[in-house]
Amino acid sequence: MRKPRIAYLLQMFGIGGMPKWLFHLARELQNEFDFTFIATHSYYVRPEYQEAARVLTLPFKKWPLAAVLRARGIDLAQVANLRLYTEAARLARVPVVIERTDGLRSGAALNSKEGLDLVIASTEGVRPHLEELIAADKIRVIYNGVDLAAFEGARAERFGFADEDVIIGRTSRLAGGKNISLLIRAVIELRKEAKYSHVRLVVCGGDNTQRGAIPMLDTLKAEAAPLGDSAMFSGEVFDPTPITLGYDIATCTSQPNNEGIPNSLIEAMAAGKAVVASAVDDIPELVEDGKTGLLFASDDVVGLVAALKTLVDDKDLRNRMGRAGRARVERDFDLAKQARKYADVYWELLDKKGRGG
Repeated sequence: MRKPRIAYLLQMFGIGGMPKWLFHLARELQNEFDFTFIATHSYYVRPEYQEAARVLTLPFKKWPLAAVLRARGIDLAQVANLRLYTEAARLARVPVVIERTDGLRSGAALNSKEGLDLVIASTEGVRPHLEELIAADKIRVIYNGVDLAAFEGARAERFGFADEDVIIGRTSRLAGGKNISLLIRAVIELRKEAKYSHVRLVVCGGDNTQRGAIPMLDTLKAEAAPLGDSAMFSGEVFDPTPITLGYDIATCTSQPNNEGIPNSLIEAMAAGKAVVASAVDDIPELVEDGKTGLLFASDDVVGLVAALKTLVDDKDLRNRMGRAGRARVERDFDLAKQARKYADVYWELLDKKGRGG
């Protein structure tokens, strides 16, 4: 009996939180299911994804997508919240179609849900909005997961900075809404005081590869020029685990409508790092202010500087928050547990439609 065939339809399969999560999910479940990844907005694909699936790049057009889904005999399509994906899957007569939403960072999350068998949300915060569009019993909240073992015994990358230096880090695709410029300004302000001359900045991430995206790496490097050798930009990195382990404080400075629950923060907490994050979107669903990290208001450079000072000044506090964050991730964001929840949903729906293998 063949394995059920699952297609993930997404704008791109380069670097980014959602494609990386789908890669880890597919790799975890590839003994049960046969996966195909389909990207429609970028021809750039990281070769690592081939470890978990066949990866295709197709035009963002209904009929070509439907033709490929039909030709591959797809049993279940899991789509990003773009209506055309659902229409293509139904046109191809795919038995089961699931949408996955990642918070409300895109207005497309509020599109019609007609024709879907289920919506999987990656945050609780989006559930009330989805209940206005689809029956509550067709909504499941399943958090993303991280491989906790990957952070145990791995080497920390500190780019030559000294052990006594405090590295403030940010892992992200480089896009305007991620507001990395705010973090650069905050670190520049921080280092104006002599007592914070040991603070360093590391930014891990590359430019967005979607068609039409504005390159930002060179601009951000120019903004960080006053930091000189105290700032490091790694560029695109597929596995940022060593870099995350090298952070003393991990950050997320995004503006509203740019996040669900960021994978970079989940990974930082899995690494036992205290975090500082803007209190936007569903970040407060992950980061408990004062316990696992510190929250500040979006675009508030004064609040960001104050939060960073608090953690730079108090190593014991950083360690306590890091331990609390690790415990939270162990409880709710473990890869194996979360992948099993996805698999259970897939089998439930496939069996209901009589396509369980």
